Amino acid sequence: MLPSQYARRKFSGENVIIVGAFSERNAEAIYTKPERAIYINPFDMARPGQIKDGYFPDAVFADPRYIMPVLYRTLDEWINGKRTPVGQLISDLASYGGVASQVSRGAKALHTMARDKNCLRFLTVSGAMTVGKMDLVICDMIESGLSHAISSTGALMAHGLVSSIGLKHYKYNPAYDDTALARRKLNRVTDTLEPETNLDTVEEVLGEVIDQLDGARPISPTVLNKLIGKHLAEHYPNERGILKSAYLRGVPVFVPAFVDSELGNDLYIHNVKRKRRGKKPILMDLESDSKELIKLVTEAKRFGIFTVGGGVPRNNVQNVAPLIEIVNERLGTNLPPRRFTYGIRICPDRPHFGHLSGCTYSENESWRKAAKNGVYAEIQADATQVWPFLVKHILETLAEKKT
Repeated sequence: MLPSQYARRKFSGENVIIVGAFSERNAEAIYTKPERAIYINPFDMARPGQIKDGYFPDAVFADPRYIMPVLYRTLDEWINGKRTPVGQLISDLASYGGVASQVSRGAKALHTMARDKNCLRFLTVSGAMTVGKMDLVICDMIESGLSHAISSTGALMAHGLVSSIGLKHYKYNPAYDDTALARRKLNRVTDTLEPETNLDTVEEVLGEVIDQLDGARPISPTVLNKLIGKHLAEHYPNERGILKSAYLRGVPVFVPAFVDSELGNDLYIHNVKRKRRGKKPILMDLESDSKELIKLVTEAKRFGIFTVGGGVPRNNVQNVAPLIEIVNERLGTNLPPRRFTYGIRICPDRPHFGHLSGCTYSENESWRKAAKNGVYAEIQADATQVWPFLVKHILETLAEKKT
């Protein structure tokens, strides 16, 4: 039924799903006639006052061409018991256009990269993905061999540590405003709460790790993350966690903006305490990780990047190509030139915003970061809606080929 047809109806009080945009001419009827309305559109259109900061009831702000096929197959399974394999869903999405087709193309690109035995695969992640409960998706990528190295924000690793030691995040109740949350030290991340007590416990865990270090020489974020992962494996054997999985699989975790995180705050506090006790502080050596990045990509025949979001983690890995270029030109070395051959990006940002999260792979080519004839896919969507389907599809497909 079209919005104009619904607006002319005499009946009211039904529950309705409103898919896509609607004109101002029909807005009043759409806002007032239903008893309950669910809005599905990428334009933030909903009943006035229905949503607010941190609270989004009965609204999915995403491309209906992706959301509706997923909802249909979900309801078909719940109501009729008809299960659609993820591979079939991914295949079907190709015909819907928009984000749905982008997801299908992204799955093909990721599958191609995963099957390339000579490709070093990076995962770069930014945004509130661990608070958004995507940490086990990252664990799956590590444990399956889908990711050989990770570049992440420090905040993402800090919040991931909360789950890794058995603590919980909580759903935000809009009855309490941010002033009330601040009094109770309940830190809000969009629609989720991170109690400060969680971060206090994370600080204690980090303290147990760095107290074993003498501070005689600087260490890199990858080394510290490896030590944290080792500690988790030894002391939290029944919990899954990103750094634990990375340690057990030998996957380095780069945090190029380490200081900009709760972990950076904690290290600062511990260093002050160490100095008071007459001990050397633990200094972070970011240059060491740059050398490690160069080593990884120059020893691999090809490398590819699966990106969630953008920011520093994304550019940290992409930047290794121009870094190698200028090292050769300015220092007279002879490192093998490298550009990434595969790129899959999930991020809703578009190029016209002008920031790196929306930067296209074509733009990357101008910086000699991306290979001209590489395999690339860009998915302009909320990663929490897309990422789990992609990973499950790839893992199932690879498992089928082994049997």
